[in-house]
Amino acid sequence: MADSGERTGTVLLDGEPPGRRAGAVGLVLQEPGAGVVSATIGRDVAFGLENTGVPREAMPERVTAALAAVGLTMALDTPTHALSGGEQQRLALAGALALEPTLLLLDEPTAMLDPDTTASVRDVVDRVTAARGLTTVVVEHRLGPWVDVVDRIIVLDDTGHVVADGDPHQVLADQGEALAAQGIWVPGVPDPVPAPVPPGTFGPGRLGAHVVALDAAAVRVERSARRLDGSTRTSVAVDDQWLQVRAGEGHALVGPSGAGKSTLMLAAAGLLEHQAGEVRVHPDLAAGGRRDPADWDTIDLARTLAWVPQWASSTIVATTVLDEVMTTSRALGLVESEALARCRALLDVLGLGALEQADPRHLSGGEQRRLAMASAVAHQPAVLLADEATVGQDRQTWAAVMGLLEGLRDAGSAVVLTTHDAGAIERADRVTTVERPAQPPEPPTPRRPLVTHAGPLSLLGAALLAVPAGVASPRWTASLLVLALQLLLAAVALSAPARHARRGHGSSSDLGPAPRGRVTGVALRMVAGLLGAVSVAWSTWLLGSRDLDVVATAGLRVLVIVLPSAVLVQHVDADALGDHLAQRLRLPARPVVALAAALQRVHTFGEVWTEISRARRVRGIAATARSPRSVLAELWALTLGMLVRSLQAAAALAVAMDARGFATASRRTWARAAPWRTADTVVLLLALAPLAVALLAR
Repeated sequence: MADSGERTGTVLLDGEPPGRRAGAVGLVLQEPGAGVVSATIGRDVAFGLENTGVPREAMPERVTAALAAVGLTMALDTPTHALSGGEQQRLALAGALALEPTLLLLDEPTAMLDPDTTASVRDVVDRVTAARGLTTVVVEHRLGPWVDVVDRIIVLDDTGHVVADGDPHQVLADQGEALAAQGIWVPGVPDPVPAPVPPGTFGPGRLGAHVVALDAAAVRVERSARRLDGSTRTSVAVDDQWLQVRAGEGHALVGPSGAGKSTLMLAAAGLLEHQAGEVRVHPDLAAGGRRDPADWDTIDLARTLAWVPQWASSTIVATTVLDEVMTTSRALGLVESEALARCRALLDVLGLGALEQADPRHLSGGEQRRLAMASAVAHQPAVLLADEATVGQDRQTWAAVMGLLEGLRDAGSAVVLTTHDAGAIERADRVTTVERPAQPPEPPTPRRPLVTHAGPLSLLGAALLAVPAGVASPRWTASLLVLALQLLLAAVALSAPARHARRGHGSSSDLGPAPRGRVTGVALRMVAGLLGAVSVAWSTWLLGSRDLDVVATAGLRVLVIVLPSAVLVQHVDADALGDHLAQRLRLPARPVVALAAALQRVHTFGEVWTEISRARRVRGIAATARSPRSVLAELWALTLGMLVRSLQAAAALAVAMDARGFATASRRTWARAAPWRTADTVVLLLALAPLAVALLAR
């Protein structure tokens, strides 16, 4: 299986070309979040089982066992987008293990995990490999965790040629020092000395040594994730956390995977809202007297703070490597010639000098991380916040990255690094441990709106019936009547009447509180519809029809068409839609599954948009003025960035789906049934009422 490039030679699996048997190969990608297929963790693990024809009744046990094996103990309906990077890595491994493949391919499966979780995952892989007789191939820079569990080691040089092959202990005994010199992390060999940056790369800092540059006190961050039933699950990502960062010091943020290290870093950078506590910088770094970075504009933020994200691919804003690293320097108006010389020196230090005209999106994961580091430090920020900056680096590139971090620190900047890297932690001046916060008791499950009792086909059908209702409406009075009826039906659909216990089972009581945000959500989704209605009405007026009746009719027709979608479509579960299209309408499985996976990704667009917005803001290139032109330019840049990111994610998603049997499945089963309920019939009948009113009005 290849992501890109041209292949020559022969690849055989059990004597046959790969792909002859669905699910024969389990694959965990380097960036596991790119391989998430479904909206919930349980359904995501079951995806491969569906492709390989596992009976529905056998799936729950295998899904639960796979999740337990990798230490994911949350509910099966937990949204996949609510997982941390390390948790997504474990989810990807669970999906591969559930397949019970012949060959298991793991691309740096523990890169984002803490030592305890790394040991747990390694033990699981070892146990499963032995019990099932799997052939397992692990791609790793760091050999230590795997030496005692693998039977063979193959080392490739930077040209892809084999330079060592054999028993791990024998190879390391014979060639350990030579392999370490090539960049391999050989157990027992001391960490390399960080490579110094050229003299004069950084000038004097803005604060005196050991002065508190950034202070986060008692910070609390809550995250909300929308469940498929329309309710919202709120969890505590960071609670009562303190972080004091000093100029001229390196600070390591450590803690178990999912403890909230990345969240705390975003809150400290002013890129994520916190619900309690305080974040402030030293008065000499304050912008206009404002000490909280969240209150700064994009230029002030870029001048003082820099952020290196966990996944560097999310923050690429330029089309060449050189332009990428020059972005912030240009935004700040630094002298072009001086900035250019410094940026080229940094690229050389990080081994990227020969790639300055390459497209940064085509770099490897490790190269993108080093590029993100160069882009963050090129303008010498007073505070650098780097998230897992040493992941995916060999010994030589690790030395270059650590040298850059320490060079910036020695110049007087405050450097913060979230990491599980023992070498980086050992070299830090200060270490703060972030513990996974205790979660509040699960609140009572909110009552379900009536609309959630219907399936996806009836909801989509009801939304589509609004189109002929809007078209058929002859005049504005009829359209207004249809719209009023739709509003009444929407109120009924979104209502969540209190249910009562059955007789003989205790006193009558409400089962859960009323759900929140129903009307607000519809109102927000109707903003685009209202703009469309005004635009159509205005266009009708400008194109010559000065009749207010015609203008009002045109605008109201748009609202009639849009309103049902704003109410209903949010309750369509992408996975359930695939189930119903295939099982009830008998549509072919492949396009149906592809559609469901694509719709699941649509739900993540908001997160992608936010990531790109953060990157542009901290790089100094977000819109500063509120003029229509600057706002439109920012929207265009965000939209283009999201499109490029989505296309890249689609390619990775296709590889992940095929690795779980999607491409070669000859018989597919479905983890969930697709019943047609009474509620579905009622929804369609009620949706016909506005159409009937519009037709009668003619």
